[in-house]
Amino acid sequence: MKNIFLILVMVIMAGTASAVQPARKPFIQIKIDGKSFKNGDILTVTPGQKLTIEAKLEGGRRDFCKFPDTYSNLAGTAQILLRGENGLTYQLNDQIAEWKLLNEDFSFESDEFIKVNSGAVKSSAELVVASGKFSQSFVKITIKAIWQFTEAANTSEEENTATGTVYFRAAGSPDLWFSTQNVQASGIKNDQIQEKLNEVQQACDSIESNFYRLKFSAVQQDIRTLQGSMNSLNSTIEEVKSANPSYKTKITFVGLPSDRPYGDIETLATIKTSWATLETLVNDLKQQLASLPEQGTKESKDELVTIIGKYADWQFKLPENTFKVLPKYLPELKQDILKMPGNIDYIAEEKTVTDYTKTLKDFNAFLDNRIAQVPTEIQDINSIHTRLQAIRLFDGMLRSYFSSIVWAEWKSTRGF
Repeated sequence: MKNIFLILVMVIMAGTASAVQPARKPFIQIKIDGKSFKNGDILTVTPGQKLTIEAKLEGGRRDFCKFPDTYSNLAGTAQILLRGENGLTYQLNDQIAEWKLLNEDFSFESDEFIKVNSGAVKSSAELVVASGKFSQSFVKITIKAIWQFTEAANTSEEENTATGTVYFRAAGSPDLWFSTQNVQASGIKNDQIQEKLNEVQQACDSIESNFYRLKFSAVQQDIRTLQGSMNSLNSTIEEVKSANPSYKTKITFVGLPSDRPYGDIETLATIKTSWATLETLVNDLKQQLASLPEQGTKESKDELVTIIGKYADWQFKLPENTFKVLPKYLPELKQDILKMPGNIDYIAEEKTVTDYTKTLKDFNAFLDNRIAQVPTEIQDINSIHTRLQAIRLFDGMLRSYFSSIVWAEWKSTRGF
């Protein structure tokens, strides 16, 4: 009984060992200067370097032709007459059947940093690395094989296609291959992932733009769009890694799309204070001008220079980026509105008056205009500053979202 059991086990093991295996999916074997590389491998090169690349299609129908006893059920039922990597001929039930490689096309593609020259045979090519500066490049190989099957009077064709990519990194160069205001990627460049990275940055840009326009309902929609783009980016990375396990990239998100609008809140608070003092200033200066005589004396000229200097001093003390911030929210409030006429501005710089009467008249007119406009400007600036407080809520939402991401790194630009 024991012997019968052992024989049964051996029969089962033998059957298992000889079971037909499914043919491997077509894939490309790559050699560069005689050294084997896998799809997705990175090779460090130097400017001007020359290399020879060779490619061979394996798997698919070629597996069947080379190893029919492993990848077919012909063993024991058919007589193998001829086998090899380019065809298989066998006899089954007195019929001759044949698989034959009809044609094999090779394509080597790259960008402007790697020049591809045709080789002595179509399965190879010469690669010439550009002499100029670059960070990364690639060579993409595509092989398409056409196989023909003939049995009796019947003929059919089968196509096997595979692609493979080898990446090249310039010696000494950083591996950062994508960089925008809010997104960075290092490692191996990939066109599919780059498309998704651009979508993420576009969503960030839209959020920032709608903050400037104070369209908070649009910001809410933009944040949902951003989250969808981020999920799509993550899925694409996983798909690329699944297709090419050796693929590596690191994604880093930098800051938030609310960073600059958030910083504008503090700047606008300072601007708001400056404009509040401006209303008092221009009215006081108007009264001081009224006390000056119509005809200039040395004393009145000196006093006029002092009065003009007070307005110039107010301008000088405005926050440095006042007219980088204001136009985002109040495009009609331009820097030219604040500027004194050229002849008056000249007096502020040179501290001397040549035409007292004209200067007195022109500065009076300028102050009248400012007195009329300042209250509206104050109202608009105060309104913008108040409405901008809503950014704090969205900023908190974005900060919470980015800090929760586990598949990429997030770097805060504000130190908290």
